[in-house]
Amino acid sequence: MATLSNQAIKGLKKIGDIFLPGNSEFPSYSQAGGTYKLNDIVKYAPEDDIASLNLVLIIFSFLPKFALAWLVTQMGNATETGKEGIIPTTLRQLDLGLRGILYSTYYGEFTNPDYKGKTPVELIDYSITRIED
Repeated sequence: MATLSNQAIKGLKKIGDIFLPGNSEFPSYSQAGGTYKLNDIVKYAPEDDIASLNLVLIIFSFLPKFALAWLVTQMGNATETGKEGIIPTTLRQLDLGLRGILYSTYYGEFTNPDYKGKTPVELIDYSITRIED
């Protein structure tokens, strides 16, 4: 079963705070993101994919914030321009993958249990209805 390491989760929180920095109304990703549910999310993903994600996120955990902010800018530029080549394509894939993980754990139903304010879902006045068989 594939899992993310604690250091990888630290890296995800670090880059998550760049994508979702928070403001006077919304909490930052590291405050409210449901990272405690990440291993439940990734347990069915291919082991090689999660091993690669682990490596990238561990690297992120050691990078300074300005380097991560620059990388996020480059990912956005690669998405907007649509240039071809291995670097722009990799940046677009990274952008899409990170946004999927970050937004699903930020706007999902599982918020950080230590967070005591209004959740992002409550702030946007969205109600999640899950039907189980």
